[in-house]
Amino acid sequence: MTQADVLAFLEFTDELGIVPWLAGGWGSDADRGTQTGPHADLDVFVNAREVATLSQHLALRGFTARVDEPWHVTYSDSHDRRIDVRLFEREGAQITHGPDERWPATILDGYGLIGTRTVRRLLVS
Repeated sequence: MTQADVLAFLEFTDELGIVPWLAGGWGSDADRGTQTGPHADLDVFVNAREVATLSQHLALRGFTARVDEPWHVTYSDSHDRRIDVRLFEREGAQITHGPDERWPATILDGYGLIGTRTVRRLLVS
């Protein structure tokens, strides 16, 4: 995934009213404010309530879904772009991801930069 691909995805989610939190390589780069190297995919966390809308619109843009787990879906297209979507639910002061992972909701408080764009990113230790 190129920086242009990531920025296009973020514009697309803006249009849908969906907030993705960047994780993985792009999340780390957002924390640093610069791209440190190439990335094969884009890792994002999305509120589970928004997955139906996101899935429908990604399909309209030529992406196919592979469900790895009910809370983890990988989308890919014919240009070999991959978006690795992990779903979370917010429960008060915690978020849950899958059956076993619980984190303080403050993990969603991260911001960073991709190019000149401010993005949301997971705060990970």
